[in-house]
Amino acid sequence: MSKQEKRENAAVEPDNGQLPDEDVLEAEELDSGDVSDSDEAEERDETPEETIARLQSELEEAQVQAASHLDKMQRTVAEYENAGKRRERQNEERIKRASESMLRQLLPVLDDLELAFQNVPEDVPGEDQAWLKGFEQIQQKLQEILASSEVEPLARSGEFDPNQHEAISNEPSEDVPSGHIIQTLRTGYRIQDRILRPALVRVAQ
Repeated sequence: MSKQEKRENAAVEPDNGQLPDEDVLEAEELDSGDVSDSDEAEERDETPEETIARLQSELEEAQVQAASHLDKMQRTVAEYENAGKRRERQNEERIKRASESMLRQLLPVLDDLELAFQNVPEDVPGEDQAWLKGFEQIQQKLQEILASSEVEPLARSGEFDPNQHEAISNEPSEDVPSGHIIQTLRTGYRIQDRILRPALVRVAQ
């Protein structure tokens, strides 16, 4: 049977509504040939310059994506490092506050010892000298603890400084210039560059 006869027969629809197998295969071959011819045409249409330009465009796009990923990674690393530094500073601050709180609790003990020694009679009997010496050693050990923690007493005289002193009275004085400390009633202390406790003072008008 010739191809012309086949085409004529294909124009008549069979009773079962399906194309004969030979015609289906021939149609698929024609479609496949058309697609192949189209791809070859596209490949033939792209010049070397166009291929280079396309590849350069794809390379630039890949480079942009890589730079974006690198930037995100660097930001993540920086945020992680900053968070670690913040936690470290917070821990240091907590430790510092706890240490200052403990040291501040020792100060009233020193106040009591200082007041006691200010009122020790000059004629202490010999049998009481031993316990007096023991209390002096306790006072010295407490002072050494404060010194090892960089705590030092504030000046007990001089010009009044509201950042370091707390005035409980302002009164006239013939011996002390105006605005200067007449008497320190409670010793003040600083730790490094911060005031641990202000001094209680009387100030000349």
